[in-house]
Order: sequence, then structure tokens, then C-alpha cells
Amino acid sequence: MKSKVTTLLNDITNSGVDVCLISKYWDEGQLMELYEMGYRKFGENRVNVLVERAMKLPSDIEWHFVGNLQSRDLGKICKHASLIQSFDRPDLLEKLSHYPEIEILIQINLTDDKNRNGINPNDLGIVIENINSFGIKCKGFMIHPPIGFSDDIKQDFFNQMNKIYSQYPHYSILSMGTSNDYELANGCGATLNRLGRLLFD
Repeated sequence: MKSKVTTLLNDITNSGVDVCLISKYWDEGQLMELYEMGYRKFGENRVNVLVERAMKLPSDIEWHFVGNLQSRDLGKICKHASLIQSFDRPDLLEKLSHYPEIEILIQINLTDDKNRNGINPNDLGIVIENINSFGIKCKGFMIHPPIGFSDDIKQDFFNQMNKIYSQYPHYSILSMGTSNDYELANGCGATLNRLGRLLFD
């Protein structure tokens, strides 16, 4: 198992794409297997688990928060994570500015479903202006197309996202591609994959 996981992750990282390992799929023993293999970026979408694991596991793990942002949880997230990949709440910018060490990725929603998380590209300019005005450290973008979408639609979304990303050369992270579609995303310019259950299937 370890050989299979190492080969897969090495193939991705050797292509120039970084990986964030989504820890909700594993127990702490499996997580530590990956840690012992040298991986340090782990993503968590559950605030209580993020806090518990960040306090219990090695301090050099770089925790990414990938879940829905709630105002009541922001302090806990910013205390234990170094990067919020799922920022889509401009109303939280003032509160977020009280945590100068945190970095964010702007989650983008390219679907027509306004109930899905993410910023509409039409609103992106003003959102970035507001982020900058509060002095928030933004590193780039994240997208997570619905799992049920076809590869053709996902590829179109990934290409659209890469086009948006290319308009902001001072950003360094384009997080797209999960266990279901990371190869497709990497062909469209992803710089960071979010991988989970694929590793221990």
C-alpha cells in the first residue's frame, strides 16, 4: 500500500503539482503513515477535528481548512490552520483581518447554482479589492466542481479557472482537482491537488 501511495504522489509532485491530503478519510494512524512518508500539507473540513488533530499531531503539519466558513468558527480555524482554501465570505473580512498570519484562497463558483459555495466570477474584482483593503494575504483560487458533472464540463471549468488565475500573476496557488479528477485538473494548469480516499482505496 505504501509503495502504491508513494508512486502516485511522487508522480504528481514530480510533475510540478503540490498536494494537500484531505484527512477526513483517514484515522490518525493512516494520517501518520503519510506524515512519515514526508507529507506535511493536510486538509480538514471539520472544525472540531481540525482543532483536535492540530493540537495532538506533529506541529510541523501545515493544516488547510477546506470546509464551509462560519463566523463562530473563524477564530478556531485561524488559530490552527495556515491556509483557508474555501474563502467565499466577504462579510467575514473585517473579522479575518484580526488574524494576520492566516492566508486564503478564494473559492470560485462557475455553476449557475447560486446555492453552491463560491464567489461568482462577476463579483471577483470587488471581492479582491476588499480583500486587499483589509490586508488579507490571498494566495490564489480554489474550485470544486460538482462530482456528478461530466469530464467535459469539468475540463471546461478547469480551463475557465486557469484563465482567471492567469489574470493575477502575483498569486501562486490554483487549487483544483480531487481524487475524482486530479489528472484532468493538472492538464488544465492546477498547482495544487486535494487528494483523499484515492490514496487508501
